[in-house]
Amino acid sequence: MTIERICAHSVRIGVIAVLAGGGASLWGALVDPRAFFPAWVAAFYFWLAMPLGALALLFIWDLTGGRWEPLARLPLGAMAATFPLFVLLFLPILAGLAVLYPWTRSHIAPSLPNHWYLNPTFFYVRAGLYFSLWNGAAAWRLRRPGARAGIAPRREQWVSGICLMLLGYTVTFASIDWIMSTEPHWFSSIYGMNVGASQFIISLSFLLLMLSLGAPRPAARGTEFSGALATLCTILLAVVIFWAYTAFCQWLIIWEENLHTEIHWFILRWRGAWSSVIYALCGACFAVPFGCLVWTPAKRKPLLVGAVALLLLVGHMVFVWWLLLPGFRDIGFSWLDPAVMLGIGGAWLLAFAAALRLMRAQPVASERQAEHLLHG
Repeated sequence: MTIERICAHSVRIGVIAVLAGGGASLWGALVDPRAFFPAWVAAFYFWLAMPLGALALLFIWDLTGGRWEPLARLPLGAMAATFPLFVLLFLPILAGLAVLYPWTRSHIAPSLPNHWYLNPTFFYVRAGLYFSLWNGAAAWRLRRPGARAGIAPRREQWVSGICLMLLGYTVTFASIDWIMSTEPHWFSSIYGMNVGASQFIISLSFLLLMLSLGAPRPAARGTEFSGALATLCTILLAVVIFWAYTAFCQWLIIWEENLHTEIHWFILRWRGAWSSVIYALCGACFAVPFGCLVWTPAKRKPLLVGAVALLLLVGHMVFVWWLLLPGFRDIGFSWLDPAVMLGIGGAWLLAFAAALRLMRAQPVASERQAEHLLHG
């Protein structure tokens, strides 16, 4: 599948998703705003993983190198270029602040010991800082000399290191601000790492799904493609293990302490319709991907890699719902959850396709320019 075909399919799917999901989301916002706003936050945070994970991978390549970069350069760049869209998608969250976050209510806020942190003014400041850093870092990484040719100037590697560090911190605090603070009386020190790992998995799974769909036929498939695919699968396997480890540690520590201020968060998610979700997550987000990707030959099979990537995307979509929605509903899922997920996903696919076309049309640096950038 060529870049042009990927763009065409993304546009077609995106238009259908925006029309169907966007129309249903608008209707839901009018008739049931208390169900709409949590669904919006969950979908917003799921799709935000695409540019965040892509930008992290680009910075990691700047620091470590790797033979996977030529294969992933254009999709990752297009994914990272979609950050401005999420500034607009954040506006409904600001409109639903009073519905989403109890710490905005006058009868709850004074009882919180961290009210100095959880208050609307500081919330706006932090959100502005996150988006400024993300958009600024993405613009620098995508527009710096040699970026189109996959060149990492050695004299600028320190900037990539600082950006990667700031990305880790901001993703952690954003997960606390936008998801964990919907239940402000509960906290976990490992929460940010677990949710951040989930976002990295979402982004890398989408990348692998695109590469698998665009894989050349077996007869034309060289060792470079298979090797790059296997390397990306190895990275994915490592992050899947890390995600499972942090999730288990969070559960184990809270279960051992058995404190009312902490255990109630898991009790909400271990009863009713939500209880079965936990077992599905264990299978879809860890057991099946681990069993497939730990087998070395499987990492070189595009069809299997694509199936695992799709499973991880669906699994972590449900994981984001499981993190957020039980604090608002005991009855489980609402029809608005997939509708909003579809609407925001369609808008993101359209932005991704536009960015991919634009980056595909940009000229590549010459060999002389590449030599100058590498050695100064």
